[in-house]
Amino acid sequence: KIFVAMISNSFTGRVAVVTGSNKGIGYFIALQLGLSGLFQHVLLGCRDADRAASAVQSIQAQLPSGVTVSSEPFTLGDPESHKRFAANVEEKFGKADVLVNNAAFAFKGSDPTPFDQQTKPTLDVNYRATVDFTERMLPLLKKGQDPRLVSVASMSGRLQQLSPGLQAKFASQKLTIPELNALVDNFESDVHDGSYR
Repeated sequence: KIFVAMISNSFTGRVAVVTGSNKGIGYFIALQLGLSGLFQHVLLGCRDADRAASAVQSIQAQLPSGVTVSSEPFTLGDPESHKRFAANVEEKFGKADVLVNNAAFAFKGSDPTPFDQQTKPTLDVNYRATVDFTERMLPLLKKGQDPRLVSVASMSGRLQQLSPGLQAKFASQKLTIPELNALVDNFESDVHDGSYR
């Protein structure tokens, strides 16, 4: 189960947005947010329309009276989708109180694509597209009540796998987006030229 801290005395009008939420972890995050008593509406961002409709129906059936759920088309790897999604949220709700970035892309373990060819598409979606989408949503979050931003990560993102120097850089509260972009770009370059260890 996912336990949500009480961050508001009233759920009236509060909206939670969860991307990649028609199945798996995203589905259960959306469900638990709906059951938490903190939100009046839960919005699913989903790429597959049929799975989205099924998830909405399933989640709605488990929520208490007064809490609703709906979905909007969303593709993390498509910047135009980010624009449309944010515009739809603004039009329908005027804000977002919580954004959970759960959508992501991953090559299957059995995929024969070499690691150096997996790196760019993975970073383009999981990092660069997530940053772009989050920046699109920030103005709506700033209008929210007790706004929160949560990004779900896999075990492969553990800092312990990095050198102490890189761990310190990533953990620094002074790290800026341009500096983080540079670290990601350097990693991609190192993988491409074979110097990554």
